[in-house]
Amino acid sequence: MFEGKQIKVIIPVLNEANSIAKVLEAIPKWVDEVIVADNGSSDGTDKIARDFGARVVYESRRGYGSACLAGMAKVGWCDIAVFLDGDFSDFPQQMNLLVEPIVRKKADMVIGSRTTGGDSKATFTIPQRFGNALACSLMNLFWRARFSDLGPFRAVRWSSLLGLGMADTNFGWTVEMQIKAVAAKLRILEVPVKYRPRIGESKISGTIRGVLGAGAKILATIGRFAACPPSVKPVKDRLIIFSRYPMPGKSKTRLIPAIGSVAAAGLQRKMTTTCVAVAREINHCRGVHVEVCYAGGNWRKMRRWLGGGISYAAQDGGDLGLRMKNAFKRAFGNGCQKVVLAGTDCPKISNEIIQNAFDELNDHELVLAPSTDGGYCLIGLSKPANVFSDIEWSTSSVLEETLKKADSHGLKAKTLEPLVDIDEPEDLEKFPKLKDAVAGKPYISIIIPTLNEAENVEDAITSACWDGVEIIIVDGGSSDETKRLSDKHGVKVICSPVSRAMRMNAGAKIAQGEVLLFLHADTQLPKDYARLIFNALSDARVVGGAFEHKTDLSSPAMGVIEWFVDFRSKNLKMPYGDQALFVRKDVFDRLGGFENLSIGEDWSFVRKLKKVGKIEILPAPAITSGRRWKRLGVIRTTIINRIVIVGLILGVSPRLLGRLYRRPMVVTER
Repeated sequence: MFEGKQIKVIIPVLNEANSIAKVLEAIPKWVDEVIVADNGSSDGTDKIARDFGARVVYESRRGYGSACLAGMAKVGWCDIAVFLDGDFSDFPQQMNLLVEPIVRKKADMVIGSRTTGGDSKATFTIPQRFGNALACSLMNLFWRARFSDLGPFRAVRWSSLLGLGMADTNFGWTVEMQIKAVAAKLRILEVPVKYRPRIGESKISGTIRGVLGAGAKILATIGRFAACPPSVKPVKDRLIIFSRYPMPGKSKTRLIPAIGSVAAAGLQRKMTTTCVAVAREINHCRGVHVEVCYAGGNWRKMRRWLGGGISYAAQDGGDLGLRMKNAFKRAFGNGCQKVVLAGTDCPKISNEIIQNAFDELNDHELVLAPSTDGGYCLIGLSKPANVFSDIEWSTSSVLEETLKKADSHGLKAKTLEPLVDIDEPEDLEKFPKLKDAVAGKPYISIIIPTLNEAENVEDAITSACWDGVEIIIVDGGSSDETKRLSDKHGVKVICSPVSRAMRMNAGAKIAQGEVLLFLHADTQLPKDYARLIFNALSDARVVGGAFEHKTDLSSPAMGVIEWFVDFRSKNLKMPYGDQALFVRKDVFDRLGGFENLSIGEDWSFVRKLKKVGKIEILPAPAITSGRRWKRLGVIRTTIINRIVIVGLILGVSPRLLGRLYRRPMVVTER
């Protein structure tokens, strides 16, 4: 963040392995995200960029503009976008000179001028100097602009950039942006910046063909726009979705007593994704700018959850009224002329209703879609107006008070048909399908395979108890009290006297949850496990994961082993079964479950899981029994474990490895 503004940097690259590390090292720490748009590098540029923490996107279609457009497509939202070349000719440390005028609202676009920076004669080739001067002279002649450079180092207000409709896929990109910025009447500023010889050979000035090709493209772009002036239509309509990042215990709190915290958060998640899907339809057919204004979480979490192509902004202010007031103020401040704000609590809000609200703003200054509880689920304004102050929110008089305020401000108001929103348990009864989807089945099914685990099974069950969770014991024929003790806790118990892999598959087959968690009977889950899993799986890329590893033994040697296990899990994304593996049920079914192996079924499954999505290691330990380490000794146990893994990698028979692993143990699960 730069003074509260979200800044993202886009770097188009093509074979910049010798320079990209220097560029990324020099970028200021206040930049929120760096997107490297790789245009087909063959020298490992992308790997270096990724190692430095940049997000790499690929664009196979060659062209400077193509790479820039690919980078823009992955931004999602920011306040200011900065474009920077990857050849280290610019000075990233000077980025504040470009960003600050936009933050101070003195400009909408700032171009780093190399010619006024005093270094151009030493660093520009003669063809570069001539072409740059000619292009600027022509733009100044045709559009009465005052450009001195076509510098690629530039910063643009994101909302303004979206309105330009950038389309050039080659060297006309910078010229197109400057001409369209003038046509859109953006406030354009040039600031002097330093410039140095690039690292490596230039794709343009390095060859005669490159110079002629780039020059021809730039002049052709200027000629085309001179003959047919660009029609720039800034986005004038904004749809704001007011929502909250879903977290059990903090979402839809009035519904928790009736359906549980996990189901309530699931409802919040489902209604928000549905509403955002509607917003995307409207964006596609009407061209409105969509902004999700959120509480809780952060923009990274929101984007991972809801995806790119829309804006994200944190709700700013105190009560609901002040937060909505600030959202409208920001929209009108960005040049919007019609702004509609919709909540996510109404399942029946639709494309037609929202489009109708925008249409009504042609003849009215205020549009409201009432909710049946006396409030409203949608509000639209065609001009700035404070209709949010001094209202007692969450009462049956909200709509009435808002209309009175509109009348006092002389606003012409339109009220749409009332809609039902979901705030209280009785509201949910009006939507039985939605209720069944989120409250009619558990969110997590915990499957515990057992075999003579009377000593541990109750602690495992107790650690797993959570509202909205199903616990299934799959017993392999215990001869002790395991089944009786499990029955005592009221959990589901089935018998499957086969291998542990098949027992876990049997439990998964009858599980009702959308998430499966496989818990060893001698392992206890962390206190907040359900919330952590829910949060991790809000990221659509995550298909499963596990917890950090810890045992109930306390010794220096055990601490070292736990460190190495966590290092392996977090860096290689290879957790094992004693870390309480969890996975989306549809993914588990698609992968065919666990292989019927004598040992290593967890290792084999995680290898398959890694290929279909991201594996998340949650920041809390699952505490597993150290009985094996205690019985055999830390060193001996570690050696046996390593032999088993190496054997599996080399293709040694799992049955043989299983005999090696279990020979020192009594008949219990590990």
